[in-house]
Amino acid sequence: MKSARKRAPARKKPSRIERTAYHEAGHAVAAYLRHWRFTGISIVPDRYTLGRCFFSEREIVLRTSRMRETRARLETLIVISLAGPVAEWLVSGRRNRRGALDDFAEAERYAACVTSSEEELRAYLTWLWEFTGNLMSAEPHWSAVKALASELAGRGEVGERRARQLIRDALARRTRSRRGGRRTPLHA
Repeated sequence: MKSARKRAPARKKPSRIERTAYHEAGHAVAAYLRHWRFTGISIVPDRYTLGRCFFSEREIVLRTSRMRETRARLETLIVISLAGPVAEWLVSGRRNRRGALDDFAEAERYAACVTSSEEELRAYLTWLWEFTGNLMSAEPHWSAVKALASELAGRGEVGERRARQLIRDALARRTRSRRGGRRTPLHA
């Protein structure tokens, strides 16, 4: 996949914990922005992963009678899957292909449901990588990722309520500062 919108390289090399925190925060912020419910986030390593973003509903029922709706839901899942590796790349300046292997495999599995050839699949994933990079690097979204990653790095785990509050506060703070104190809708 091609690179997302370029961001200035980080001044100091982030630690593994910080990279993992940004990775998981990326998943959570993307889920929030795409209206997909997550139930918590952890960067406490287990036997299989360094971190996890927990979702109440991740699988999707493919209904050919409602393919437009199904495609939009699959696209949301792909963006959420790619948002972790994108956020980690934005903060570190390097792609962690090995650590994000499951995320890429999941994105590819979802994309395969709505594409008809390998070439179309690659083009679709490349476009969604770019889209996700632009989504995550844009303010106020990046501020929300930073706020959540900071909390995760300090606490190890963040529940759904606290995570949503951090994201809402970061989005509102950046939106008010850009609008001279007036609050404006994010998705107008």
